[in-house]
This record gives sequence, structure tokens and C-alpha cells, in this order.
Amino acid sequence: QQQQQQQITEQTPPRKRLRLRKFETRNNRQQDIVTSERAQSCGICAEEVGPWSTVRLPCSHGWYCGSCLERYAEARLDAGKHDVPCPECGAVIAEALLRSILSRTILDRLLERSLEQAVSASSTMWPCPSPDCPNRVALDDGQEPRLQCPQCGKEHCLVCHATPYHNGKTCQEHAAASGASSSSGGNNRTTLDEEASLRDWMERTGSRQCPRCKMGVTKEDLGRQKSQRAECHKMMCRNCETRFCFKCLTVLTSSTTCGCTGDNHGFIHPKTGRWVSHLRKGR
Repeated sequence: QQQQQQQITEQTPPRKRLRLRKFETRNNRQQDIVTSERAQSCGICAEEVGPWSTVRLPCSHGWYCGSCLERYAEARLDAGKHDVPCPECGAVIAEALLRSILSRTILDRLLERSLEQAVSASSTMWPCPSPDCPNRVALDDGQEPRLQCPQCGKEHCLVCHATPYHNGKTCQEHAAASGASSSSGGNNRTTLDEEASLRDWMERTGSRQCPRCKMGVTKEDLGRQKSQRAECHKMMCRNCETRFCFKCLTVLTSSTTCGCTGDNHGFIHPKTGRWVSHLRKGR
């Protein structure tokens, strides 16, 4: 039997040896994250994997090899998800365990995705208005919406996106002053024409602005959608990943809906093209 196990181990491709540990759960009960000291059959790829290269999860499901769990986590990311549940029962795998079995690159992507989804669902977190800037800041009620971004180095108003910030003026006063200044200057006529042309194009094409970062958003397949104002209205901004209703511009979270589109509809992730669910189960 020892010779047979040695032969299996020699035929098995090298796998990631897992270094797992005990960790504390939220209810303070200690659970064992178990690795096998013997060769096991992976429950995902069904291949024989050498000793210390498979894991049994705290929910008692497994054995799973580290390579398959990494590919599973990558598939979850491609689908727009930010967590990694058990492949069998769906229980979310704790971050302490993920740190033990996933590469740093995949773990960082999961944490970044989790942060982006938290920001898009929060009413107090705001993205920097600079396109592609990763900075996100908290803005409490009554707080001045002024941002001197340490990432891109620019100064913004988080609400109206004025750059630089309109000192001593509200967003409305700044907009009115900017309009009056533009109408009196010949050099600003081009800017006014461009803005009018942009508004006209958005009206003709049915394009909208993201309610969070104000980036222009349009649907791609107008033929299938019939028009910009028909069919499914659930959209995800490519710039800040805020989820919102294309029709009424309500920001949508995992527990709120505007009713413009059926609750069974989800979102299409603008970067991966994968379907992303809207309302969490049990709502």
C-alpha cells in the first residue's frame, strides 16, 4: 500500500502545498482548517493530489486542491463577485482561510472588488471625479464636499465635479457664475457649443450620466434593446462601478430597488461582460 501511494504521488503533478492554520470565527468558536497528510481526490478536478495539497473547509466539505480553489476564485472574479463560497454548500469562506490558500494577487483583487461594491452601495462614499482614479473618500452629511486627491493630485467638488473647488460658492452658485462668465466671453463660445452639442447628442441617443461619478453612460446593442428607454434599465458604470437604474437614475444596492425593472434582472459587468445579480437572496 505504501508503494502504491508513493507511485500515485510520483505521477501527480506538483501542486501548491497549503499552509493552513486555526482561526477565530465571529462567534469566537475555533474551527480547524484541515489539510490532508495523505493523497486525496480533489472534489473539483477529481484528480489524485499529493499529501498536504488539499483542504477541507470548516463547513466539512472537501477535499479541494489549492490549484482548483485559485481557479474557482478567479472565476468568481470574472463573474463580478467579491467573495468565494464553498463550491458545495455556498457558505462563504472566511478571509483568514483565503489568505492561507490564495495567491496575493487574487486576494488583492477580491479585496479591491469588495471595496468597489461597498462604495457603490454606500451613500457616504464618493469616488474621485478624475477618470480612472482609484481614490474613494467618505463624505458625511453637512461636510464640505472638497477633495484634494492624493492619488491624481487634482482638486474637485465631489458633488458637482467642479475643478478646482468653488471656494465660497455653492454648487448652484458656481454653475450660475460659470454660465454667466461663459456667455460673456467670445473664447468660451466654443465650450458652450461643445456642451450644447453634447447635450443634444445625449438627448438623441438616450445616453445618461452616472448618478455617482457623472460619466456618460450608453447602451451598446441598441438593436436588441429597441431603444435606450426600453427593456432592462439596470446598468453598472464602467468608471466607478456604481449600479443604478438607467431610467430614473436611482442608485441600486443589494437590498434596494426602484421597480423600473423586474427584481429578477441583474447587471452586465462592463469590463468582464459577465452577469451580476442584483438583490441578495432572502430579500
